[in-house]
Amino acid sequence: MNSVPEPDYRRSVFYPATVLIEEAAADYPLTRSILSRLKNTRVVSVKRPAGDDFSRLSQLYSPRTTLFLALHRGRFLKACPGTAESYRCCLYQILHLGLGCNIGCSYCVLQGYLNNPFITQFVNLDDAFAELDYELAKPGVFYRIGTGEFTDSLFMDPLTALAPHLLDYFGRCKNAILELKTKSIAISGLIDYPGEIGETVVSWSLNAPSVTEREEGLAASIEERLQAAALCRERGYRIGLHFDPLLFFPGWEDEYRQTVAAIFKYLKGSDIIWISIGAFRFMPQVKDVLRENHFESNITAGEFIRGLDGKQRYFSAIRRQLYRLLVTEIKSYAPEVFIYFCMEDQCLWQDTFGYAPADNLELGNWLDKCCYRFAEI
Repeated sequence: MNSVPEPDYRRSVFYPATVLIEEAAADYPLTRSILSRLKNTRVVSVKRPAGDDFSRLSQLYSPRTTLFLALHRGRFLKACPGTAESYRCCLYQILHLGLGCNIGCSYCVLQGYLNNPFITQFVNLDDAFAELDYELAKPGVFYRIGTGEFTDSLFMDPLTALAPHLLDYFGRCKNAILELKTKSIAISGLIDYPGEIGETVVSWSLNAPSVTEREEGLAASIEERLQAAALCRERGYRIGLHFDPLLFFPGWEDEYRQTVAAIFKYLKGSDIIWISIGAFRFMPQVKDVLRENHFESNITAGEFIRGLDGKQRYFSAIRRQLYRLLVTEIKSYAPEVFIYFCMEDQCLWQDTFGYAPADNLELGNWLDKCCYRFAEI
């Protein structure tokens, strides 16, 4: 475990051919910083898109190779959209700093939700931090905040150098932790950061090897992600892991066992702050978009039922098989690791663990206690 191979973590998954800049965003420091790192990239100034403007612009500039620098005029800090009362949500908070990524996972639900087709970075960071100042000043509240809900947290960090700004801010916070979620290995900003990292959690999404190869586009391999995780742990970061979405396919048992074994090739149980698990689910209206964008994928062809949140889910018997195997495998290596379900019902909690959170608040408190436990180490 001491001799960790070093992946090429300085490479960025995304390097744009074109940068669109909203006129009002042109003079922001983050805009200038990003442009200073680009060479031979076409830069185009545009008025703030509205209505059908995005459709028109996408005919001129490829969404897969275009970066849009813009101002965010809404709220930056948002509650996780897991709102259905019948499924437990951990009350996570999302720091909304960007949209989209070019990794291209076939199961990504964002491809059916966003009317903005471009990879977007919001550049008015001072407004985001001002909003955080206001929210985090509330007494007696602890916040778990992540940036990986509407984008991958790190996939273009070598270009944006956003991570050091976030580490500067959250390193001073006493009542909040930052979680960065990724499928990339672009961790140079984290490894080279010269300051105090606070209680920052760096998390990787994991899956079965064939799912990674078949469904996760430009994502780093499982081995590369875990090598990067081990390097981040050596630097002092807490490590989170997320198995979401689990997919049901022939041979899934052996493949998920392989991934779990790989985790503990690079990490100890005490390195991991939490592991979340969730089975594949999607809104019915997203199905046609998934099939159109990824016609070679058959992930929507399984046995699904409409859940209480309106999403298509595997039958509970299938989810139970997936969960029990994965939890059993993880616990065989690290009995102490905290595992929780993302958006799952009480019955499957009880069937898998022998207990269940009474409500969302209790589940949120369990994760908060994980943060306190690691803060004391």
